[in-house]
Amino acid sequence: MANQQRVLRLEGAYNVRDLGGYETKDGSMTRWGLLYRADNLHALSEGSRQELVKRGIATVIDLRYSSELALQRDVFSDSRDAAYHNVSLVLASQGDYVRGLGEQYIDLLEGAKEPIRRVFELLAGSTENGSALFHCKVGKDRTGIIAALLLELAGVPHATIAEDYALTAGCLAPLMDELRQDRPPAVSPEAYEVHLGSPPENMIVLLNHLKSAYGDAEGYLRSSGIEPEQIQALKQRMLAD
Repeated sequence: MANQQRVLRLEGAYNVRDLGGYETKDGSMTRWGLLYRADNLHALSEGSRQELVKRGIATVIDLRYSSELALQRDVFSDSRDAAYHNVSLVLASQGDYVRGLGEQYIDLLEGAKEPIRRVFELLAGSTENGSALFHCKVGKDRTGIIAALLLELAGVPHATIAEDYALTAGCLAPLMDELRQDRPPAVSPEAYEVHLGSPPENMIVLLNHLKSAYGDAEGYLRSSGIEPEQIQALKQRMLAD
């Protein structure tokens, strides 16, 4: 039986979480130890890296873009313990601190269908024989969108998905002073603080759009070109026996 722990206490990463244990609308439960969401893994200690390997993580999907990779190399990028893939997701309005994060998430959902399709194809293939972890820099925006699509696909209620997104605030609390140092000079501290936040309302904006435009995550994933058989197989593996 998988270690049923929502937030993994690791050295060098702060926002590593198991997507298992969430109840779906029909009373099922998402499987523990199958899918993990995370922040940057560049500073992960060797002991913590081995902890992830022991949990059966065989695939790591890095959602960061090239300039981020150049500055902070993922500890799994040249590892034999897990297959490492980089699929860059970039917010279409990156650097836009005026519009709300929910609207920016919609931009990514609509503007990055091809890379999102690739992420889900990798997840569908990887979970046949092991567990998978996906991450970006802080594990909130790009990672949050992928996590939301996965949980919605499994049938988890929108309120629960928004709560999972909001857990990031507590996880990143030790890093907030460091993250604030990245504020561009032209951006006010107040605007940047909003950008760093993860109130559940951000995710509700995205989920409302997903419902109105596609019906659900399955409808969106089908529109991105993923084969229906892959979608159904991933959905079934996400649900506990």
